Amino acid sequence: PEASRVSIAQKTVGRLKHLERLIQDTLLFARGEVLGRETFPVADLLAEIGHTFEPLTRSRTVEFSIDSQEHDVLLTGNRKALVGALTNLIENAVQAVEAGGRVVLASQRSGEQLLLTVRDNGRGMPAAVVERLFEPFFTTRSDGTGLGLAIARGVARAHGGSIDVRSVPGTGTEFVISLPLVEST
Repeated sequence: PEASRVSIAQKTVGRLKHLERLIQDTLLFARGEVLGRETFPVADLLAEIGHTFEPLTRSRTVEFSIDSQEHDVLLTGNRKALVGALTNLIENAVQAVEAGGRVVLASQRSGEQLLLTVRDNGRGMPAAVVERLFEPFFTTRSDGTGLGLAIARGVARAHGGSIDVRSVPGTGTEFVISLPLVEST
């Protein structure tokens, strides 16, 4: 029947889009470099992510907030790559929380570093999973590529920074990207 053909076609298109994302992620990971550096306010980066995630999280009844007092702080790097890394972290956090859960994107200055934190009050992860999180192709999701966190770490390192994770089963998870700062003028 026509309905089942349409259903099969939709599933096929969905899988092809998934494969296309996997290939794009793989290429980005394999390149391992961040091209096109610019200097921009952290506030702009956070606003861009806020515009992306507020409607999505509202539709899933997840509380999403941005906590930042760093309005005049400047970052130098590839804005698109940083947005991509934070997007990966926030998407994972949204997946990890139940309806009514909370995801926070925070920025905070710590000496000459900017700390970008994605925190959730979701299910958390056991230590054995946390140890493997940044391995390429390791995933706990049936639709995951296992490249999002490996790419996020590559982006942090390409910017002279790092990424750390703390997770407590049943309590939530926190990812912190540390990036070197450029002084504002």
